[in-house]
Formats: sequence, structure tokens, C-alpha cells
Amino acid sequence: MKHLALALALAGLAGGAQAADYIAGFGNGTQQFQRTPDGFGIGLNLDYLRDDHKGSAGGAGLEFALPLGPLSVAGGGKLMALSPDSGSASAALIGGRASFNVAPKVKLFGQAYYAPSSFASGSVNRVSDYAAGVRWNAFGPLSVEAGYRYFDIRRDDGHRSRTLADGAYLGAGLSF
Repeated sequence: MKHLALALALAGLAGGAQAADYIAGFGNGTQQFQRTPDGFGIGLNLDYLRDDHKGSAGGAGLEFALPLGPLSVAGGGKLMALSPDSGSASAALIGGRASFNVAPKVKLFGQAYYAPSSFASGSVNRVSDYAAGVRWNAFGPLSVEAGYRYFDIRRDDGHRSRTLADGAYLGAGLSF
């Protein structure tokens, strides 16, 4: 058991040492922060989303990234703590992301993560997290991002379901 714990800790450190994009985004009453790894191997994904009137969701995940020329794809999962104003829960989302370098400093990206009721706690039926957009590396490590994000928590009781994000956002961040 100690060997497994040590291996997981080393994998997490290796993922944390990889190049990554750190982006803070704001739009339509929501704030989000993401760290996504860039390059080959295991990466750590941190995600936090907050709506001023509906609650928040945050978590971390592991993914395996594979660069294929100008295209980079990653698959994995993340554990999310859900704290909407309708009651707390948790969910294990599975999915992935892809990015495509359309120019030396411009990337198109998309991500899709999903948790069915069997991967969520309490009365949560499903959790959907989708995003797409464009990221421009303006100069040095500074990046600017524009995108669309949809994050939805569906419950058995439809009146307790919450959509924490459904709209465009603008973001800025660092890439290194």
C-alpha cells in the first residue's frame, strides 16, 4: 500500500511539473479558474467554477495527454465537489479535451466531461461540463482566452437542478 501511495504522489508531482496553462475567466455572473497541462504524459487538472447566485463547484483530476503534431488530446477524469444553493454533493466526471494550434500563438480548444447518476452522490442525476473557445498567446507567457462554458447539475427533483455556467466568458492567464 505504501508503494502505491508513493507512486501516485510521484505521478502527481511529475504532472505538476509539466508545462501548463493557468487561466482565470469571468462571464455572465460566473468566475472560473483552470490549470490544464500541456504536452505528453500525466497531467493534473484543477477546476473551480462559481456563480454568484447559484453556488460553486470545484475539484481536481488526472488526465493523460498526447500531442499529435498541431493537435493535442487528453483523456481522464476529475472529482468535483458540488456546492450549489440546492444542496452539496460530489461527482466523478470522465471525459477529455482537445486543442488545435491554428497559428503559432493561437489555439482552438474544447472539453467535455460527464458524470452519470452512478458516478454522483445524493440526488444528482448527472453533471455535464462542456467548454470551447480560442486562446491567444499575446506575448511571453501571457494568454488571452474567449470561450463558451456550460456546467449543469441535474437532480432527481428538477426544482433543485442548477446550471452554474451557460454562456460566453473572457479570461486571461499565464502559460509556462
